[in-house]
Amino acid sequence: MDPLEHASIPGLVYLALAGEPTLTGLTALVIGSVFPDLDVLAEEHRSYLHSLLVFLPVLLLSLHLGGSFLLFNLGWGSHLFLDFFTGVIPPAYPLSRRGWGLSITVSGPRDFRIKLKLIERYPDKKHDYRLEIGGSVALALLTLLTAIIRLN
Repeated sequence: MDPLEHASIPGLVYLALAGEPTLTGLTALVIGSVFPDLDVLAEEHRSYLHSLLVFLPVLLLSLHLGGSFLLFNLGWGSHLFLDFFTGVIPPAYPLSRRGWGLSITVSGPRDFRIKLKLIERYPDKKHDYRLEIGGSVALALLTLLTAIIRLN
């Protein structure tokens, strides 16, 4: 999942569900939603900042602090949730590199089936990353338009 998708999906949810969304709140949420991918600077992508050992204590602190801190962490949590469906997240990194994810396959229409498969593997070692953002540009533009409408 690319950064535009990671930012747009929780951004749209916030804009749809918040009684009175603010630019500060939306900004904190969006920054939090792309923050975990900074671990690409480490040896492995989906490592430190994709670990529940790092995320949960910060979330508990943000529950106490509230406001933008909480929205930042909700964005971070949405990133981990979305990545669980597009690969693996290692919940105990750096104690364990093993990660889990969920693969969902829908087939049909004649033999309609939904197949769920738990994936267990290690995150990919760092390599040259290629970012393709073609399809997510439309989602980002929709989010931007929604933000303009809701924040005015």
